[in-house]
Amino acid sequence: MVTHKTNLGHKNLPSKFFDDSTLKRDFESGQLAAIRGKHSNDCPFRLHDRKAAWQNGFRDATYENTPNTSQTNKASTHGHIINLRELLK
Repeated sequence: MVTHKTNLGHKNLPSKFFDDSTLKRDFESGQLAAIRGKHSNDCPFRLHDRKAAWQNGFRDATYENTPNTSQTNKASTHGHIINLRELLK
């Protein structure tokens, strides 16, 4: 019976090797990198689980922060300008 964990090398570590707070921090680090305009290849991690968490955060921030350019309704804007002009008379 083995009473200790054997080191299988970093590529064979189980996904629960890192606690949730570490993976959450890596996820947030990836989000911050995306917001700062870094490239997805700038991931500082080589271990699979940490790299995956960082990349997921990067993708989340990339797709979440797409520019929201609202279309201006010219008729509505023009109507507001006319109403303002009437109030100022």
